[in-house]
This record gives sequence, C-alpha cells and structure tokens, in this order.
Amino acid sequence: MKKVFLSLVLAFFSLWVAAQYNAVTLYYSTGKIEDAKKEVDKLMADPKTKDKAETYIWKINVYSELYADSSLTTKYPSARVDAFEALNTYVTKEPDLKLLKEQGGRAMNILYGNSFNSGRSAFTAKDWNKAYDNFAFCQQVSEFIGAHGLNTNGKYTIDTTVVLYTAYSAQNAGKSAEAATRYKALADWKINDKEYEDIYKFILDYDTKQKDNASFQKYLAIAKEVFPGDASLWNQFEMNYMTNNTGLDEIISKYKTEDATGKLTEDGYITYAESFAMPDKAQADKLDSAQQVQLKLTAADAFAKAYNLNNKAGLYAFNTGVLYYNIFSALDDRFYAYTGESPAFKAKRAEIVKEQQDYAAKSIEWLEKGYTALKAKDPREKSENNSLNRCVTFLANLYMWKRDKSRGVNPKDYDAFDTKYQFYDGEVDKYK
Repeated sequence: MKKVFLSLVLAFFSLWVAAQYNAVTLYYSTGKIEDAKKEVDKLMADPKTKDKAETYIWKINVYSELYADSSLTTKYPSARVDAFEALNTYVTKEPDLKLLKEQGGRAMNILYGNSFNSGRSAFTAKDWNKAYDNFAFCQQVSEFIGAHGLNTNGKYTIDTTVVLYTAYSAQNAGKSAEAATRYKALADWKINDKEYEDIYKFILDYDTKQKDNASFQKYLAIAKEVFPGDASLWNQFEMNYMTNNTGLDEIISKYKTEDATGKLTEDGYITYAESFAMPDKAQADKLDSAQQVQLKLTAADAFAKAYNLNNKAGLYAFNTGVLYYNIFSALDDRFYAYTGESPAFKAKRAEIVKEQQDYAAKSIEWLEKGYTALKAKDPREKSENNSLNRCVTFLANLYMWKRDKSRGVNPKDYDAFDTKYQFYDGEVDKYK
C-alpha cells in the first residue's frame, strides 16, 4: 500500500513539474518572448524549480532569443550574458548536457553567431571597443562549444579565427593585456603562417614593456623556431629587451661570453654592435667618459667581427672606422682644451697626441676597408653612397692631421700623408 501511494505521489509530482513549463513552452513556441521571459523568471524564483536543469535550459533558450531580437536586445542588454551564465550553471546541474544537446542547439547558434556577426560589423566600422566586446563574448561561447564537443567536428581547443579577431580588436582598442593573452594562446600552437608573424612581434614588444622575462624568453624561442629565416629580427627583439631591462654592463658581459664561444653569427654581431653604438640614452648618460670610450670600442669590435664574417658588407667596416674616428675626435677636443706653454700642458698634449695616433691608425684601417668594399659595390643604395662620402671626408681629415703632425719632423711621412690627403679630398662629394 505504501509503495502504491509513493508511486502515485511521484507520478503526481512529475505531472506537476511538467505543468510548470507549460506556460513558458507556449509563449516560446508562439514567439511571445517577453512573456516567456516572465515565466522563466518565475521558474527561477520558485524553490521547486529554480535548481532544475530544465529551468536553466529554458532560461538559455529564452534569453538567447531576447538577444537575437533587435527590437528586444536594447531593452534587455544583459540578455546574452544572462544566457551564458545560465549555461555555465546548467552544466553543474546536468554534466552530460542531455537537454542542451536535445533542445539548446538554436540558443548556442544564436549566442555564437550573433556575437560574431556583431563583432565583425563593428570591426569593419573600426569601432574597436564594440568589436572587442562582441568577439570576447563569442570567444567564451566558442570555448564552451569546443570544450564540450557541441559542434559537428567534436571537441576543439581553440577557435583561431575568433581569437585572432578578438586579439586584433583588443590591440586597436588599446587593451594590450587582453590582446597579448589571446596572441599568446595562438602562439602556443606554434602557428607558422607568415601572416601570423606580427603576433609574435606584438608579444615580444609587450613582454619587454612588462619586463616579463620568463614569458619573453618562452615566446622568443617559439618565434625563432617557427620563423627561423628571421633570426636577425628576433635578435633585435632580444637585444631590445636587454637594453630596456638590464644594464649595459650585463649586455657587454653577455656579448663577451657569446663571442668567446666562437658561435656568434654575422647577425648576432650586428645586433650587439648596433646596441652598443646606439645605447639607451638614460643608461649611456650614467657612464663616465672612460666607460663611454669602452662602449664605443666594444661596438667597434662587434662591427669588425661581423665584417670579418662578411667582407662584402662595407658598412660594417665603415661603422668600425667611424667609432674609432669619434674617439679620435673627442681626444682632439681635449687636446685644444690644454692651451698654454707650461711644461704640464705640453706634456698633456703630447700624451693626447700619442693616444690619437693609435685611434687614427685604427680608424684609417677600417675606413679604408669600408671605402674599398663600398666603392666596389654596384649598384649602391643611397645610404651606401652617403656613407662613402662620409668615409672619404673622414679619411681626408685623418690624413691631413697625420700630415700636419709630421711637418718638420719626418718629410717622407709628410709627403706620403699629403698624397693620401689629396686623394681622399678629391673624392669628397663625388658619390651621389
């Protein structure tokens, strides 16, 4: 008797529960979505139905329709978010997603499709904040679909199209952190299509600004792996990170360590050389004069070693010569600062001239290598012609200085230096 009574109670309860959904079913099926919403809200407030999976399915379906209807979505601006929150709660009520798979297909298509289309329209109009808002929501829906295998292809981890649109919109909206997170999600898949290369550049630049060394090193390694042909570019990013986030002493030490291995490439030497030749101004200003000279010498060393690996690159030799020339010129300024005939001043000038002779010789050696290589190149780029003109100007200045220093001291040297001076002076402004 008790069993029969219990069965009757359960049957009655089941019929009663089913009846609770009659009204929302009717309104939904007849397109009266606002009335359906009122019924859903009642179900969500009723202790007997508020925790049931079926209630959440109805909320997902009805609220997604509010979002889909252009006449209602402005009236209920949170409808899509409410629907998605209901979706996430529903999963906890029915982990196998039986009802969702049976009754929620249209709602899922609406949440994904409408947000994507709205995002794309805003993207085309360059309304980046609106585009990001829509694509970011679409990405959440896509991740839910992929995680639960709700599309015809089963489970997936990343929707590259949506993630890329979201990242690009975020980038243009000035939301760098949001863009970086999504670009990194793409980079983790080691995508090597050339059109995706810019995402690696963005990540490396972002991590440099954030001083995030662990992330920077991770994505630098991936960039080098998937785009090995752009090693020089990745070296520049690496040097830029070091320049912005470490001291010059550390960079110089790293250069010397790598140089000692004998494995530095031409690009590697040039990356270091350019960093030392054009250091961060704030860091360079902290160096005393002796340290600045040492930095120029290190830059010259790197340029020279790059030239030794590629002696067709006249600009490498030219830059080496210019760095020595700059040190020579600074010494010349010091020389003229010691005017007067006192023994101390004379001794100081003699000391400076001796030092100048060494740098003048090194500058001449490398400028002449640069002159030979650049002049032999045909055709030359405009920058190479400009460098060639500067090269002969510097050489003329150096030989004139050496000639004048030998006047009345060594006639043979005087004549030899004058001949060189006349030659290079005759080359000035010759290269256009």
